[in-house]
Amino acid sequence: MIMLHSHWLRSSPAWAVLLLSLTALPSLAQGVDRLNDQLAIPPIQEPITPAHQEAHRLFQLGQAAQREGDLAKAIQLWRGALERYRALRDTEAMGVVQEHLGITYLQLGYFPEADQAFRQSLAAARDLGHEQRQIYALNNIGTMLLNRSDPRNAEVTFRQAVEIARRIGSEAGEGLSLSNLGLALASQGDYSGAIPIYEAAWVLRRRHQHIGGHAYTLNNMGDAYKALDRHPQAVAEYRLARWYAQREGDIRNQFRALQGLAFSYGVMRRWTNAFQALDDWINLARATENTRLELRGLHLYAQYHFLLGRGAEARGLYENAIAVAQTLEDPDLVTILRNELGQVLYRFPPPRR
Repeated sequence: MIMLHSHWLRSSPAWAVLLLSLTALPSLAQGVDRLNDQLAIPPIQEPITPAHQEAHRLFQLGQAAQREGDLAKAIQLWRGALERYRALRDTEAMGVVQEHLGITYLQLGYFPEADQAFRQSLAAARDLGHEQRQIYALNNIGTMLLNRSDPRNAEVTFRQAVEIARRIGSEAGEGLSLSNLGLALASQGDYSGAIPIYEAAWVLRRRHQHIGGHAYTLNNMGDAYKALDRHPQAVAEYRLARWYAQREGDIRNQFRALQGLAFSYGVMRRWTNAFQALDDWINLARATENTRLELRGLHLYAQYHFLLGRGAEARGLYENAIAVAQTLEDPDLVTILRNELGQVLYRFPPPRR
């Protein structure tokens, strides 16, 4: 049955739209290692005076608020700690607090504030001659630039981080910076240039299994191969990325790898593998109680069956997707799915009893 539809699949505009929807990413920075996972933020030294103790107390309270998800409170407490460290002229502690502030501002989408905090952290690292911290700060700045859709300046920033990492012999820092540099190139459409950068990053990152971030680099490499229509290579990278993501408990990159597998297997018409990737996607979404990703998986599954001419399967999946969408209390989404179900019923009316 699938072979009968192969010509239609190659030429259908709807098929092209579906494949584009499978590759859609929320931002350029999805492929960047999470800031908290890049290079560990150094701790602040134990306080030695009552004034330091008060600053350190506010800093720790901010960390507790961050762990509880109260980011606004964390920012308020860290600002208080920063004022006290500034009065004490403790440049090292000020840099650490600025790193925490920058990460939190970026999570909230406050880009100007994140930019200022990261650059002040970089200035503190330079004043102290801490080159390892400069690598961390530069990668944070590059990440912020990617979030602001400025990959060209992000590329410049990541190259500076690579240069410092090579100078001081930090393989972990070089691997991270190269991975982010590859993403900056890919974000500018230079996929051919990004792949050797990713490969160099992977050689370094796999030497340091305890650091993490492996799935990010592998998924990024898969995305680059996919953009170049080199889908067998993309599948190999996505499969390995999924393995590392599972081992490291990285849910985000498990979803990325499954998305890439569902797409590339579909292009290669390896439908059993494509459907298995979608099954795994939906099961993972249910296991993690991520209703929106479960809905997205069901929706894509339904579209695949519709485009393959499997009306009954498409109807059942659309009905499941509508039921899930209703739990999200999103009437617009329910309407869209019902309209698409109407197209399925128009093309494949239920058989008469």
